[in-house]
Amino acid sequence: MRTKFRLLALVLAVATISLQCTKDNDDIPSIPTTIDEFFKAGTFSHEGKILNYQECAFDNSTQDKSALVVVLHGQYANGSDNESQLHQDAMINVWYYLKTHNIKAVMLAPQCPTGCEWDENSKTASHLTMSELLKAMLDNYLRKNDNVDASQVYILGYSDANRPAGAGGVWRMISDYPEMFAAAMAVAADPDDTISVTNVAKTPILSVKGVSDVYSVAPLLDSFIDMVRDEGGVIREDVIRTASREDLCREAFSAERLDWVMQYRR
Repeated sequence: MRTKFRLLALVLAVATISLQCTKDNDDIPSIPTTIDEFFKAGTFSHEGKILNYQECAFDNSTQDKSALVVVLHGQYANGSDNESQLHQDAMINVWYYLKTHNIKAVMLAPQCPTGCEWDENSKTASHLTMSELLKAMLDNYLRKNDNVDASQVYILGYSDANRPAGAGGVWRMISDYPEMFAAAMAVAADPDDTISVTNVAKTPILSVKGVSDVYSVAPLLDSFIDMVRDEGGVIREDVIRTASREDLCREAFSAERLDWVMQYRR
């Protein structure tokens, strides 16, 4: 009889644990497959050039000003539809992080037009570059929105194809405008030889790459990191084992890494 009671108690305990686990899993919000409904489309023009963007505001009901999180998409989202940039997993993961961590912020997702690149160099280009256009847009946005904290402007970017794309744009922006961003994150692109070590050292940055990324030159990046640190800069390098750049971009924007970026203030 005692054995039967023990067996019954064990069964009840397992059932209770099973129900509790099911409840806990149900309480965890799932990552959506699309986020278009949460964003508002906008357009910025400067010197005859247009930059489309999507905007989403997160409000955790505090009196504090909002952080501004700028996300530069990968090459596959280049275009003029002002929608494709929201359909990439990396973009969705950043949105999900801001939403579920109750961070008071505005997320801006601009779209690079076809035929342009985020990492265009203003010193060699004969036209208004994407970095100059993006800088003008951000200056205008901060000027018109006094509820956004200029000391909490973050820039994130990723490269999902064989071009530097969004991550290259991150290196370009913190090199060209070293006083603007509180912190940055570049996924799957190394800084090229036009990026200023001295300027990059003024912005904490997290560089994420794949262990077998054929587009990343490890010795060059390691040398660049050493030089940034010699300048007193804060730079972190993470290496992820992934099968593709798409997987790398999807996995890179973890809560821990985004927490690291968001801890800084200008």
